[in-house]
Amino acid sequence: CEMTMWYGALIIGAPGSGKSTFTAGLSECYTQLKRDFMTINLDPANHTTPYHTDADIQELITVEDAMDRLGLGPNGALRYCMQTLSANVGWLITKIKANKGKYLVIDCPGQLELYRSEGEMDKLLRALESNGVRLCAVHLTDSLYCPDPASFVSVVMSTLSAMVALEMPQINVLSKADLFNEAEMPFTLDFYTQLPDITKLVDVLDSHPLLARYAKLNRAIGEVIQDMGLVSFTPLNVQSKADMARLICTIDKANGFQLIDKDIRDIVLQ
Repeated sequence: CEMTMWYGALIIGAPGSGKSTFTAGLSECYTQLKRDFMTINLDPANHTTPYHTDADIQELITVEDAMDRLGLGPNGALRYCMQTLSANVGWLITKIKANKGKYLVIDCPGQLELYRSEGEMDKLLRALESNGVRLCAVHLTDSLYCPDPASFVSVVMSTLSAMVALEMPQINVLSKADLFNEAEMPFTLDFYTQLPDITKLVDVLDSHPLLARYAKLNRAIGEVIQDMGLVSFTPLNVQSKADMARLICTIDKANGFQLIDKDIRDIVLQ
């Protein structure tokens, strides 16, 4: 018999990048679109989600549980929680299968070490894929990193790392774009979103007296990013309906949902 398919968005990114706010924004947009969806919180340390959760990892375990019972620190406890989820992935699959045909919005923890190849998230995603779940990763990067070239190159590298490790369609988003002030930036917003020449950022790093000693390393990092040619960003103001509608269309195209859903291009044009 034909396998039931689920489509959805996997919301990832560093802590504080706006994942939960974006998830809440998506929930509001999908409600207005009358799209049947379910929201899933996979962050065991996120106790106050600004959206209704249909499934929550904290039904299984919380960071506080792991810290109290096992004497772990915050990062170790988070990894243990994700290992627990991976070992009990049947719980999540059962939750999803009880919502047949619903679009999935999955809010994830932000710690980068969870997204390495063959890590906790990788095992979880492979299990979901084998059960008919087709996801697109949406990686959020805070635009407030833009003023500091060193910090921005660092988040570009973490974005690239997630793309390589997860091996799935990924859309990179520059969040909080409404706070981007070009007067305070070394480059325009278009430069940060398209990254036409990463070596320009490296040149700024080389001019810094404390970073000049790492010129060769900076240049090598820049060449890796440039040669891979995978990273670009979509600017997002979560309060902008036009931004949200365009991003929804892009996500639907990346995960394949656009092929079965009605055309919503008229929403973008509005």
